[in-house]
Amino acid sequence: MDYIYILRDSIELGLIWSLLALGVFVSFRILDFADLTVEGSMALGGALTASLMLKGHPIFSNYFVVIILVIIFGAIAGITTGVLHTKLKIPGILAGIISMTALYSINLMIMKGASLYIPEAITIYNPLDWFFSNVIVIENLATQRFISKTLTSFLVVGLFTTLIYWFFGTEVGMSVRTIGSNKQMARAQGINTDKMIIVGLAISNALIALTGSLYAQSFKTSNMDIGRGTIVIGLAAIILGETIVGKKTFKRWLIAVITGSIVFQLLIGIAINLGFSANNLKLLQAILIAIVLANPTIKTWIKERRNKEKGESYA
Repeated sequence: MDYIYILRDSIELGLIWSLLALGVFVSFRILDFADLTVEGSMALGGALTASLMLKGHPIFSNYFVVIILVIIFGAIAGITTGVLHTKLKIPGILAGIISMTALYSINLMIMKGASLYIPEAITIYNPLDWFFSNVIVIENLATQRFISKTLTSFLVVGLFTTLIYWFFGTEVGMSVRTIGSNKQMARAQGINTDKMIIVGLAISNALIALTGSLYAQSFKTSNMDIGRGTIVIGLAAIILGETIVGKKTFKRWLIAVITGSIVFQLLIGIAINLGFSANNLKLLQAILIAIVLANPTIKTWIKERRNKEKGESYA
């Protein structure tokens, strides 16, 4: 087993999926809102990116233009769910299901089918690609592409993590966090809870759509299945990161989410290289997710068992 390649792929995938984990973190942890829109918005980001790349227009070949468009449309998906919940009084889970169902058809229309494959010759202009091709020349093309993609993902993740940290330290961001902690107290303080919920869901789905975009750019493909299971994967990454890093401060909490995403992908990579069939990847992910989610309960059970054994030994 070549652990170097496993670690390399885990870092690359983990950085991409960490934006998904951050999006799930905003909705599930900060807002305490079970948003199912994320499965549709993930596929939306991939569908938009792939279709824009295939158009071949110079404007849509610019990395920053594509990212901005994906963020806008992802935010619109979150706003739609927020409006359904806050203005039309539809329960949060049902509002998310409605948006996710609508996005399924929208994504099919965008891609004009269930999937899109992007030829290797078609790329989005990335300044780092030019840098590694002209300034720092690496003879191995695969290594050059890996470094360029990983560094790009790292910079994008770092930028948006910093923006999230800054935003949730502002007055508006603190209002969003207050709603997740205690909605009644937020209303008593004069916070417009409906508006803050919509803002939070817009941020969450924008990040998740961006994940779909980075996935499509990295793997040159987009399909309807890339959003399937995103909620549980994001939650598993969050809980795994919280277990490893902790969540004593908000900054540490954000770092935990990113760390958990990379470690989760590393576990998947190790299992596959140990001989686990790629056809059973979803089963493997389900098992790992169940273990991660059950970890707090298992730790509590082990602690209680040890305390019981100590009590019996003293008796």
